[in-house]
Amino acid sequence: MVLGAVALSLGISTGQLTAATANTSTATAQDYSAALQQPGVVSTAIYADNKPDVFARASAARDAFGFPVGAKRSGRHVHDGFQKADYDEVSEVDASNNPLSMTQFDDGGNLLSAVRFDTASGQEASAGSDAAVKSAQRGLTASGMHVSGQARTQANNVTGGWDVQWDRVEAGIAVRGDETHVHVWQDGRIQSVARVQHDLAPAPGQRLGEAQAHQVVDGQMTSWLAGKASGYSIGAMDMEWVGPNAAFNSSKLSQAPEPYRLAWVANVKPLGAAADGITLITLFVDAGDGTIIGGDVVE
Repeated sequence: MVLGAVALSLGISTGQLTAATANTSTATAQDYSAALQQPGVVSTAIYADNKPDVFARASAARDAFGFPVGAKRSGRHVHDGFQKADYDEVSEVDASNNPLSMTQFDDGGNLLSAVRFDTASGQEASAGSDAAVKSAQRGLTASGMHVSGQARTQANNVTGGWDVQWDRVEAGIAVRGDETHVHVWQDGRIQSVARVQHDLAPAPGQRLGEAQAHQVVDGQMTSWLAGKASGYSIGAMDMEWVGPNAAFNSSKLSQAPEPYRLAWVANVKPLGAAADGITLITLFVDAGDGTIIGGDVVE
């Protein structure tokens, strides 16, 4: 609906934007089982004798986060055709084959997510956000995961406890959407860990200046709004690592996801008639060649 509004208001070629987010803080075993039944998802069993490295990593992560140890373990390799992703998954199960916890790793052996399926102790929270951050940091360090910068904490009013989050920064520049998220129960135990991390393309040797990027955005908006009773206002621009997408180029819809690229991110507020259906347009301007490599639209 949002992209359709853009096409009608600006007369530009648009493509469907898709995004997938995972919040393991409220996930259940049934959620994961249901996800694996979706079309395009292929699951193949793996075992400790043919994938010992995967099971060893799963054991290390389980112990680092203090997850329960099951009577046995089961594993599978998952190919998700929709998200164009492959990962290995190991679950701790009890004697009745009920899952107790689960860990997922990408093809490079990096932790994607970990979650325990039992419940919190029900004890009243006795420590604040600082204690939650320390608990999360201890678990991440023990698992070999590195985070840097200031953690952001927020009380979780739905499940209780704290959500602790670190945004990813590379070479002093934020990676848009990448983060490490830890949910800490009110009794101080880690309930889930999730990491979103994309591959990065090499930074360009020569970078486009902000003034040049502003000119690119100005030229694109002028072209889109030519002959229409509309205007626009370009807000502050930041340089970030971003994922190229098909927001303004539908020919890229069938292409596999690309590594993130360094770009100027411009937020543009439509004015006049264009503002009737659109609140904000975000443009990604490649910091190397100045091309528009994607963006986003807010209705």
